[in-house]
Amino acid sequence: MKTGDTDARTAADVGGDELGNAAAATKAIATGDTRYVEQVSLDDDVKRLGAMQRAHSDAKARNATERRSMGREVAAVSEQIGELELVLPALAGNEQAPFAMTVRGSTYRERAEAAPALLDSLRQAYVEGKRYGNTKEFPIAELRGVQVRASRMLSSDEIIVTLDVPGRSRSIQAKDFTGMNTEPVGLVRRVENMVADTANYRDELTRRHDHAVTRISELEEVADEPFEHTDELRDKRQRLDSLTAQLQITADSPEAKAKAAEHQARLDAHGRQPGWSLALNPTSALIAEVGRDELMLRAGRDERAAGTGEELTAEQRAIQDVMAGAPYEDYSADRGHAAHGGSTASKQEGGTDRGKNGPSYGR
Repeated sequence: MKTGDTDARTAADVGGDELGNAAAATKAIATGDTRYVEQVSLDDDVKRLGAMQRAHSDAKARNATERRSMGREVAAVSEQIGELELVLPALAGNEQAPFAMTVRGSTYRERAEAAPALLDSLRQAYVEGKRYGNTKEFPIAELRGVQVRASRMLSSDEIIVTLDVPGRSRSIQAKDFTGMNTEPVGLVRRVENMVADTANYRDELTRRHDHAVTRISELEEVADEPFEHTDELRDKRQRLDSLTAQLQITADSPEAKAKAAEHQARLDAHGRQPGWSLALNPTSALIAEVGRDELMLRAGRDERAAGTGEELTAEQRAIQDVMAGAPYEDYSADRGHAAHGGSTASKQEGGTDRGKNGPSYGR
């Protein structure tokens, strides 16, 4: 998700902190130490600010890379412009001169005469280029003082025609000069257009040069901008490290170890393991404890939801009151059922439900 800044790629973690915050709040309530909530909040802030700092560093690295690339572009384009400035006056002076093309040492004054020679030269370059590919260029003609060269592309079976001065290259498919319907005069026109286009190419190089210079200036303006949250990130990291150390000291204290030992002893006394209550559905367990029928309670709930029910029966209200005010111990599966006056059958029918009738809730 973009923020509008070309150097930033950020997206909010929707709901991502809820689980951590809930766990921290639970631990704070259980231990009576609110520092756990602060620890989670600090950890979230440090992660967020750290990600922003890394994005800032990446943006600076991309900035430096692009400035170097634009610098090389300026140097290369400037060199090509300089070369064109040397030959353009001569080319401009030859624009009105009669046609003359030199192919393999022979000069032709007519396009129709030059066309077969150019075609044969192009075909020979195509054949010889099979051994070299585009690594070697072969001179095929000379027009208005500019040498025309050709190299073969093995991967696409075509000839790339270039000039010995800066200019646009042209690709010619092999079928255009090896087939039976080849038009030699058309090849001559292509070469003429390439030479005539050098003046326009100089204008294109000038635009590229100006764009690169402008881009370098823009990049330099933001190249040294510091990360704006440096101080905040440093302070929160220090506070988080300090708080984590304090909580670890507290957790390793004799009092904390003694409390943990007492908790384990209670579990052992009841034959339980940590997390035992996660498998207990408190609703079904409580209904079984009070000796009532869960189906009856659900029927009353559904009837009220449909808007057709009247006041709760005394029996339903009693169950609701018990569920609302029952202490944690009433959810235990090992409490004596007889203490609540329920029968063995009712306990078996609505007893402890290990996740079958709904989600389980741990204590």
